[in-house]
Amino acid sequence: MKSKVILTIDGIRKDRLSIYNKKSKNISKNFERIAKESIVFNDMMACATSTAMCFASIFTGKYQKDFDRLHYGQNNNPFLENIFTDHEKMGYKTYVCLNKRFKKFSNLINSFGNADFWWTGTETTKENKNIGSLRPLEQVYYVLEKINNLDYPILIWVHLWGFSKPEDRFLDTSPFDYDARVAELDEAVGVFFDKMNKNTELFIFSDHGYAFFEKNKWAYGKDGSNISETVCSVPALIYNSLNKGYNNNLVSQTELRSLILNSSLATNIKSNIAFCETRYLNEADKSLAVRINNFKMIYNFMNREINFYDLRSDYLENIDLNSKNFYKITRDQNGNHPSLKPFIIRSDWEQINTKIKEFTNIAENFYDLKKQPVKLKIKNYFKSNKITKFLYYFLKKIRYAI
Repeated sequence: MKSKVILTIDGIRKDRLSIYNKKSKNISKNFERIAKESIVFNDMMACATSTAMCFASIFTGKYQKDFDRLHYGQNNNPFLENIFTDHEKMGYKTYVCLNKRFKKFSNLINSFGNADFWWTGTETTKENKNIGSLRPLEQVYYVLEKINNLDYPILIWVHLWGFSKPEDRFLDTSPFDYDARVAELDEAVGVFFDKMNKNTELFIFSDHGYAFFEKNKWAYGKDGSNISETVCSVPALIYNSLNKGYNNNLVSQTELRSLILNSSLATNIKSNIAFCETRYLNEADKSLAVRINNFKMIYNFMNREINFYDLRSDYLENIDLNSKNFYKITRDQNGNHPSLKPFIIRSDWEQINTKIKEFTNIAENFYDLKKQPVKLKIKNYFKSNKITKFLYYFLKKIRYAI
């Protein structure tokens, strides 16, 4: 049996890797050469926008709605089986290697079977997050030394969390801190690939992407309505020394459990529908992204706002097909169109309207909102309305003052 390494990189955007964006070659040369030996996923969708939510779903193959976690901080897990128990039943020894800085998030993931933990670094402080964290390359060398001395098949998850401040030599490559961290992580991934036992399968992917104020929204999990493509479309590749090429299908991260069990599925696996969650059941500001083929809906549960995009022609999500800010027109039989401005010309507006209704029904039935207590529904209503939201927080301050 081949050993298997799940090597994940926190919060990397696809456009920072040259396998998806040729302009990023200077900071992702190692990813590019590894991709030539691997299967590259061109349309993998993150199952959630925050790290703990993502990995709990990835390891179990279940969306967060099925965990019945009501709010951030809960880590209940009704599922006894996950990617680690799958392999333990097959005779694998399982491990997890994380920086101690990541410990609170691993507690929230809570889907590790009987895996042994290799903790690196020391406890950190809020004042200085860098203290005790190993740099990505240091962590890679630590893991390589450990696993290359083992003579039995293993499954190990290694999570590389970008160091708060990149080494100065990477800042010489790019003065933009994020890009410098990508370059530092790229180096670590390249070293791991070159020095690992070639009788090993390697699964490299990001948990979620990142946002640089697209649509005036910040980061990812920090904003419950932020599920732009830069956040929920993620890089992923699989090396098994046998298969090479591309998977251009829509694939949900919840399929990764199956792929790690059997990497030969990687070339053709496809998800008929994929979701990206942002919050737990009882959190008011949650949104949901729904993907079917090239179409994507973002449904905001707080204000019931609906954004609908055709990613085939609008990957950057500039044209909200549900917007009322432009005229939706079709050319007549002579090729002319009405002199209305502003406008978007499509020949399938009737089908688009049908799809919006279909997607809306899927989104509104994704969560079992009946499970929410009446008191919470009232509270969420007050928090979602601009006027009542102000009154809610004003009265809350008065209450604490008294």
